[in-house]
Amino acid sequence: MDHQKTGFFIAALRREKGWTQKELAERLGVTDKAVSRWETGKGMPDVSLLKPLSETLGVSVNELLAGEAIEPEQVMERSDALVLRTMKESGERIWRFRRNVLYALGVVLLAGSLLFLGFDVSYVAVFTALAGVLLLAAAVFLTFRGRPKKALLMAALVLLFSFCLLEARDYVFVKYYRLPPQFNLQIVWGENGIRYDKLFYDVYRYHVDTADETYVIAANQKNEMINSKLN
Repeated sequence: MDHQKTGFFIAALRREKGWTQKELAERLGVTDKAVSRWETGKGMPDVSLLKPLSETLGVSVNELLAGEAIEPEQVMERSDALVLRTMKESGERIWRFRRNVLYALGVVLLAGSLLFLGFDVSYVAVFTALAGVLLLAAAVFLTFRGRPKKALLMAALVLLFSFCLLEARDYVFVKYYRLPPQFNLQIVWGENGIRYDKLFYDVYRYHVDTADETYVIAANQKNEMINSKLN
């Protein structure tokens, strides 16, 4: 249903009767602010008020919801159309609710993995981040589900952006906070340190868990001198 159209209809019927918003509100036992919200399309009357409101204004509930007068010969046709439209809007609300839940969960999980869980190499942080990214991609896909190609493109962009964000997080944590990267292709342990294989670079960690612990970021082409120090 069109909230604004219904609001204009309520306002027009009220004026025809010569009532103010406050007078209509008093007849229904609501506030004049509630009537103002209805008439401006910012809200709809509660279901329990539809019958009293329609009787007070001298129209049917179907006319009230349709936002216009309905001729007697059109009652059945317009009633069917209203039911179908209401069902469609109800379905849309369900989809929006699911999408918003996915957005919320995705943001919480991704933020948690970036800010709170990543102070050592942890599979919990890794899986939490991946779950958050996938939920966000699914939410974006639902947002554009009416256009499948665009939905796939936007979901792919979310995955790409998330990958860049996670890689940036690892680089910052290593370079400025001396913390190990979370997202690695593999982790190689040696007698004197650990190598974290990243997609674009490698991280070498020496003197693990000591006061002299250091990190070295090197190109993927393995520096044999640095690599040999692990063993």
